[in-house]
Amino acid sequence: MLKTSLDAHPNMVCLTEMFNPDYIAREYDYDDSMPAPQVLKKYIYKDYEPEVKAVGFCLHRFGSNFGNWPNLWNILKNTEDLYIVSLTRDNLLRRYLSVQLQQISNLVKTKPEPKVFDPVELEEDFTRQRQKINEFNQFFVDHPTINVTYEQLCEDYTTTMTNLQDFLGTPMVELKPGTGRRNNPPISDYILNYEDLKQKFANTEWSAFFDV
Repeated sequence: MLKTSLDAHPNMVCLTEMFNPDYIAREYDYDDSMPAPQVLKKYIYKDYEPEVKAVGFCLHRFGSNFGNWPNLWNILKNTEDLYIVSLTRDNLLRRYLSVQLQQISNLVKTKPEPKVFDPVELEEDFTRQRQKINEFNQFFVDHPTINVTYEQLCEDYTTTMTNLQDFLGTPMVELKPGTGRRNNPPISDYILNYEDLKQKFANTEWSAFFDV
């Protein structure tokens, strides 16, 4: 949703996961045998028309397929004029649920069966996500950074995109996402032990995830 919105801007180019072998195999003629600096120069920060003012690409902090580019993060950290759009999701329970649903091959035609979620695994995942986000933000602390949440995109799209354009220093235009938000039915529809989990996490920092 964020990528298609930015890429629709006449003065921006927002590329896909340029260091994910699953994506580049379908669209590009390189693989992870090409050094990261060469990928950046040839396929990402190449020459564009003068009207293009901002160029970027998607990169997961962790958990996504990643090729053999062990020095990429340090290369990016040392890249001048690099601006960071840090995308997160406020509700880490919904993020966890989304990961489970992504494992269903045909989610459009298949109604997911409700599952029992292990509270220990949930808390470990919540903690790991927060830790990785903090590590990421600290790693790029010397770069201009804007934090955007999925919830902001869905609930206040216009303001969020205005703030992003201001942050990136591009002309202001009205943007629309090429990908719409997904339906968000009640989490309890998918979690058999939802009420037990809600009670267990009631007096913790994670309690707000269950007030939906």
